[in-house]
Amino acid sequence: MEYHISILIFAFGIIAWIPFLNGVYGQDQASAMYVADHIKRGKFTLYKDIYAHPIGQLAHIIFLQFFFKKENTKAFYWAMCLYCSFSSFVLFWVIFNLSGLMAAIIGSIAFSLYIGSPRLDGNWGAVEQLLSLPLISSLFCILISSHPGSYSLSCTLILLSGILFGYAVLVKQIALVYLPGFILMLINTTHPVTFNLLFLTGVLFVNLVPLFYFWLRHNAFWEYLTCMWLHSLPFAINPRKYNKYYPRFQVQGTKDKSIRKKVIYANFRSLYPILFLSFIGIVSLSIYHFSFLYLGLFVCLLASIWTIFMRKTLFPHYWLNMVPWLAIFAGCGLKTIFFNLSGNGILAGVSVAGIFAVVLLFIDAIRVDRKYYVLSKDPYGFLRKVWGDALVNNYKLWKQFGKYIKKTTKPEDKILVCGYVPQILMYSDRTHFTPEFCQYTEDYLNTYNQKNPSYFGFLSSIYKFKFLKQKENIFHKSHPKVIVFAQGNVDVEGFEKLTGIKYVIDENLNGFQIYSADLELTELMSIFENTNNESIQKTKNIDSNKSEYSDSLDLQDWESALKISKQLLAKDPHKSEHLLTLGECLIGSGNYKLLFRFYNRLIEKKLVSTASRLDLLAKLGEAYCHQDKFKEAEEIFKNILKLKPDNPIVLNNLGFVYSRQDNIEKASLCFQKALELDPDNEDAIANLKQIKTLC
Repeated sequence: MEYHISILIFAFGIIAWIPFLNGVYGQDQASAMYVADHIKRGKFTLYKDIYAHPIGQLAHIIFLQFFFKKENTKAFYWAMCLYCSFSSFVLFWVIFNLSGLMAAIIGSIAFSLYIGSPRLDGNWGAVEQLLSLPLISSLFCILISSHPGSYSLSCTLILLSGILFGYAVLVKQIALVYLPGFILMLINTTHPVTFNLLFLTGVLFVNLVPLFYFWLRHNAFWEYLTCMWLHSLPFAINPRKYNKYYPRFQVQGTKDKSIRKKVIYANFRSLYPILFLSFIGIVSLSIYHFSFLYLGLFVCLLASIWTIFMRKTLFPHYWLNMVPWLAIFAGCGLKTIFFNLSGNGILAGVSVAGIFAVVLLFIDAIRVDRKYYVLSKDPYGFLRKVWGDALVNNYKLWKQFGKYIKKTTKPEDKILVCGYVPQILMYSDRTHFTPEFCQYTEDYLNTYNQKNPSYFGFLSSIYKFKFLKQKENIFHKSHPKVIVFAQGNVDVEGFEKLTGIKYVIDENLNGFQIYSADLELTELMSIFENTNNESIQKTKNIDSNKSEYSDSLDLQDWESALKISKQLLAKDPHKSEHLLTLGECLIGSGNYKLLFRFYNRLIEKKLVSTASRLDLLAKLGEAYCHQDKFKEAEEIFKNILKLKPDNPIVLNNLGFVYSRQDNIEKASLCFQKALELDPDNEDAIANLKQIKTLC
């Protein structure tokens, strides 16, 4: 009968996943899908081109991508559904061997309900869901190795158990925290010393295979070794110790005490029923069936709880680590309650009270969580019910990023995404520019700000040794066409210094800034960045006599004029007349955007004298007039007059702006004041006559 029930448990696991089959992958899984796709295509070499990805997690994704398109997230959810349902099936047989049929049914059903819980971020398809199957299967091999049979078969099962546990470590290094619990469970076997050695051999073997693979196939021995064992492993086991050495993106999300209390309460609200039953199961096993086996299971439960609090982030999907261990003890707990119903009066009364408490706790959990389990054909509708409008808007925003990139760039262009939102790379389908795909802006700058930076530089501080193998600064070879600041601080100047290219903001999507490379601005600014501030002092009072090239300027041929004006500027970049000549050429050629970017940079950075900055502002005002943007021009001219109220040229220009806005009175006053300061100002005379004719 138990065989048929185990099949029903597998089917129940599929049913429990139905609400999530229309979900949209979160950022962790989306980035893994993107990287796996590029590895499959040969665009990336793992640990050579990209680091910090658990190879076991990518192996699942790569395997699935041989059968499904990378955009087919629903197929991936179906695969996760079957994967987790099979985990329920294996867990049924684990609990059956531990406590019998009733406990197995209860525990495996509880596992199926909670492993996909949206409150615990189960709808992510998170990597924590991948851990359950190899860990539970490893435990199952330990249990059946104790059944009567040949010694060689038992040894084979223990070796297989170690291999499965080793694979769990490859999926996520945090699985290593369960090793003490498994060692204790092996002590409960018939040959503890031999079996422990075989188990550890299996764990070591599985983890040495990829090490030798990357050594022989990709010449990436040190890269894989440092990433998996000297970087990811200590970070997974004891991140608090190394937080000050790691890039900020790996320790982000730390919450203060008040927020942690709210998160703990919210997540435990769903887990109260299974926690209550687990407590009863642990007490019962400790009193009546204490052994190293159950002690090992309890240690694994404690380790899973510790993973939630280790980084002070309380990431919701880490709570999934507890589910299989709680399910085992919960099955034993409810079995104990039912068995005590047939006992004496006191035990029967306690059992009735226990059943009543469990029912109330489950009703409360259902009442709180019912909004999460709403079927929807629209994945965004589902996300809105689970997470609210904020997350839905972010998903749509990332798609907007992708559309923008496809529209404005070519496939060969380099794209740099700063922040913890790598989905944009999936949607954009552009060449991935940097190996560290989800760092914050300051992490990029810290990594690449050296001439030849080491990705593993922080290891020197931790382990007191230096790696000789360093990664070349990729910004020295080329520059990104587009930089997207999806999250984190905006520091485009840092990237400008690093790449030698100037960037200008090109788009602002709901507060997320997109910068594009401006090679024209880079050319002009390089003239000033190759000089020092002393030259400003030397030339700020220079006479504005006509340049030796001025007579050769053909103002009708703006392209030729622009080339000559650049030559003038290169000869003496701080001479105001040269800057104004360039501005005149840009206005004549209609390149207003470059004019504004260039002049505003010079003004903001104070790369020219105060007098020159006022001249540049005046030219910007003229440019606005050429575009019929008189409000903007009026503001600029007023600001200049606040600093230099006796400037007749600016007064005349302001009068012209007023006249175009039909403010005849103010225009007349400006022209008259300009003539008081400069009676021979022909422009002011002509403008004043025109005003009088209009009156």
